[in-house]
Amino acid sequence: MNSNAFIRKLEKAISDEWTAYYFYRELKSKTNNPLYVEFIEHAKKDEKEHYEMFQYLHYLLTGEYYEHKKEKVEFATFKEGVLKALKDELEAAEFYRDMLFELPSQQAYQPLFIAMTDEMEHSTRFSTIYNSLK
Repeated sequence: MNSNAFIRKLEKAISDEWTAYYFYRELKSKTNNPLYVEFIEHAKKDEKEHYEMFQYLHYLLTGEYYEHKKEKVEFATFKEGVLKALKDELEAAEFYRDMLFELPSQQAYQPLFIAMTDEMEHSTRFSTIYNSLK
């Protein structure tokens, strides 16, 4: 894989992490269950860290930060939002796993590995929330 294709995937990751951060901020506001709040806040914090790591990696690889479009996730109910989060986290873990096989430089390994394993952890947290909802 050439580095241009990797950069395009990295730009998608940057946009997705930004979107997830704001999605989780909104989702967290829809519950007052302390465990749910804790789990969502943990994922939200990680997504911000992933966004910052990926932006820095983009800068290292291209000399500039990526200006991404800002998207909002819509959901009608808390349960629908949790299910969307769960699916997104599982998809992100696979996306980052696949990117690990396409590294243009060793500098990309650590942020992708951290994000991949965090996304797997988030999916467990969201699965726990989803399975406890009526």
